[in-house]
Amino acid sequence: MIPHPMPVVPGYMRRYPGMTSDELGEMQHRLAAAARKRGYVLGTVHVEELPTEPQAFEALLSYLKEVAVPAIVVPTFAHIGTINNPASKYSKLRRETTAEILIAEFLL
Repeated sequence: MIPHPMPVVPGYMRRYPGMTSDELGEMQHRLAAAARKRGYVLGTVHVEELPTEPQAFEALLSYLKEVAVPAIVVPTFAHIGTINNPASKYSKLRRETTAEILIAEFLL
């Protein structure tokens, strides 16, 4: 029997001022671990550089509208805003896509 490949899901995170390359890499490893815990493989991580925000988020939205993916992975709610704020990235993802939003801090 040939095992089914795990679905590939994208990630999204904000790179905060002062965040080192090592810290960025560690956060991406956490996203990958959270994805694996739910049976996915982490694909492209859209990293938001604050001076160009919301460029990476908009690229993620475009991707999610073109490719049917079951989920996206983010480190914490701080990266996408709160559930009850209609202007938040979280709310925009819920309105405009069908992807489940996986919050890594709750999965690890």
